[in-house]
Amino acid sequence: MTLLANRWMFVPVVLLGCSVAIGAMTVLSAVVGHPLGMEPNYDRKAANWESERTQRALNERLNWVVTPAIKSDGVHRSISLRIEDKYAARVEASHVQVECIPVRDAERRQVIDLPRRDSGLFAGDFDSPLGGQWEFRLTVERDGLKYTDAFRRFLTPAVAEAGHG
Repeated sequence: MTLLANRWMFVPVVLLGCSVAIGAMTVLSAVVGHPLGMEPNYDRKAANWESERTQRALNERLNWVVTPAIKSDGVHRSISLRIEDKYAARVEASHVQVECIPVRDAERRQVIDLPRRDSGLFAGDFDSPLGGQWEFRLTVERDGLKYTDAFRRFLTPAVAEAGHG
């Protein structure tokens, strides 16, 4: 009988329980079925912060300019990079690699090596129907030097995906 008389003491418990349930449902609906886009080897990157800082200082000293061009015909995409030094002379790199990362689904990242097409011009292809914002991280190597850079571009989705997205 006293529980019925003091039934209002359960109101805070019920409200707290509802708040926790709504919060859990909100988090689950945001996360389930949507990749989180985790950075691979992030712990190693954090542990090697000093080398990251050294690389940024080298990038500043080299002061190379990378001019990207991205073309798309639906799923098939091509990327070309013109690499020049601070005096606008073409950089003859020995190896150029690009990591192509769709921001909305980072687990579908691709790493491609770009072969040399002309003096300081490198180009390659990758396939992806995903549209939206993409991040491109590049690594350029020449004579034992490594230059890194990153840029973002908006790519249109493939026609087949446009109706589903």
